[in-house]
Amino acid sequence: MPSRRSRVRRSQQLPRGLYSRSISTSSTDSSSSSLLCASPGMAIFFNQAMFFLLCDKWFCPRQKLTGLYSLLFYNVASYLISYAKELIMDSKRYSLVVRISEHSNIKHLAMTATKVVLDLTKFVTFAITCVFILLVFGVPGQNHFSPTWCHIAITFLYYILTDPWTHENAAIALSWLELECLENLEVLWTPVLIRLLASLLSGVFISLVWFFSSPSSIILLIASAYINVYLCLQEMDIYWKVLMEERSYLNKYRYATNSELTSKCDDVCAVCLLPMRWKARVTPCQHMFHSDCLRRCLKQNLRLCPICKQEM
Repeated sequence: MPSRRSRVRRSQQLPRGLYSRSISTSSTDSSSSSLLCASPGMAIFFNQAMFFLLCDKWFCPRQKLTGLYSLLFYNVASYLISYAKELIMDSKRYSLVVRISEHSNIKHLAMTATKVVLDLTKFVTFAITCVFILLVFGVPGQNHFSPTWCHIAITFLYYILTDPWTHENAAIALSWLELECLENLEVLWTPVLIRLLASLLSGVFISLVWFFSSPSSIILLIASAYINVYLCLQEMDIYWKVLMEERSYLNKYRYATNSELTSKCDDVCAVCLLPMRWKARVTPCQHMFHSDCLRRCLKQNLRLCPICKQEM
């Protein structure tokens, strides 16, 4: 079976050409349907805020600001973590001199007064934010922020699910599962699955609040249904079309049977030279290739079999 590192690398690099072009084209066509589509960051914020308010109605009906305080806490904590990670991972930037290139001995001055002041300002902001978090959320006896454990678990799950960091790194985690049914299209499956889960979770809480809460929540329910369900599914449909377009390259080639894979257990794929031990496609000339490798050849307009050069 191909190594996890190679599968992760290929899942990150391979589909991005068609992926990025199709997404940009489709998003341009659908941007007129909602002003939120023009600003992804604002759309994520409103999506999270609507869901957190729904959780307030269900878990903490007497505490109207609990969800907003939770969202504030998660955003600030995310900022602190990203800044601490930046300090740890990018410690070389504080060197007095740096090399112009990897293979050059020429050095130039790296630390400037402007850079020192900017980094010092960021550090002061980091310290003030930490103190603010301790004062707002660490003082005992607060009545405006006392969420239940279920509220914390659900809102934290939804925040992680809709956070841009998850969108960027979930494909890598999905690649480690080595799910053959995905055919190394984790980069395209990830946005579809994330938006589907987010819309389903929002739909569940909209239904709960609709049936068991007071009628005064009708405006919140309508706004949540539009932002968290309709727009989310509309965006998921864009990614789904891109995924189906990518899969259409292989629709006319059948899957290799278990007996075929077993009989050629010592064979390797002619494109990537990795063992033929996972889901493969068979060409009309009866040659087997990994689905991912065959798709690469077809996307490059190589209509000839890589082995016998017969037209596919």
